[in-house]
Amino acid sequence: MKIRVLGCYGGQLLGFHLSSFLINDSILLDAGAPTVCLTLEEQRHIEHIFVSHTHLDHIQDIAFLSDNRSLKRLSGEIVNRCITIHSVQENLDILSKHFLNNLVWPDFTMIPNSEDPILKLQAIENYQASVIDGLSITPIPMNHPVPCTGFLLDQDGKQFIYSADTGVSDAIWDVANAQPNLCGLIIDCSFPNDYEFLANISGHMTPKQMAQDLKKLNKLGEVPIYLFHMKPETLAIMSKEIDKENIPHLRMLTQVDEFLL
Repeated sequence: MKIRVLGCYGGQLLGFHLSSFLINDSILLDAGAPTVCLTLEEQRHIEHIFVSHTHLDHIQDIAFLSDNRSLKRLSGEIVNRCITIHSVQENLDILSKHFLNNLVWPDFTMIPNSEDPILKLQAIENYQASVIDGLSITPIPMNHPVPCTGFLLDQDGKQFIYSADTGVSDAIWDVANAQPNLCGLIIDCSFPNDYEFLANISGHMTPKQMAQDLKKLNKLGEVPIYLFHMKPETLAIMSKEIDKENIPHLRMLTQVDEFLL
């Protein structure tokens, strides 16, 4: 299993990319940044996008990725013609009604036609695995103001979890503790401790909340934990507060991180 971090921040400033993770070169977990990080040739290999939820920082590049794919078609591309978007039905409905609606963005599920579109929408269900080229991807319901799922990745007997956006949760730890060979987790940690009120109403965590929630993980201190969705403006404060928690094998993600499990 290959995991490449394209973006890991909860805000967009120069040099800071929004949430997006490339799995095995062909699958995206969220689409905040693929077109600003990947060459056209690398984008060409993307066949699936698993969308955790429909907040703009996790879906914006669906628009530009589909546009680029349509241009590849016009140039004579005959492979990887379609990208399948996987998410719970509530999120697919939101994408159709409010994003791919020919108002905010063209409906690429109908371009060039409904029989051979650029984008296909595929509903998934919580705790039901999808298997793509030997990789199992299972959605986990998370604590966020809109329908949101994390994802359990499982390939070759190794597991990895991406929480997506979440506040304090139980479901993710129940899943994590059930894994026989958990190799790592990516966990939300968005706001400094003084912003706890904002974290609570927006469905995110502070370092203090994150550290408290991590106590539910049986293998705490043994499994690598990577934090994401930090706000670029408060990185210096966040770094100090995270270090103060003194949790072994825990650090903030960066945009040059790549994991081979």
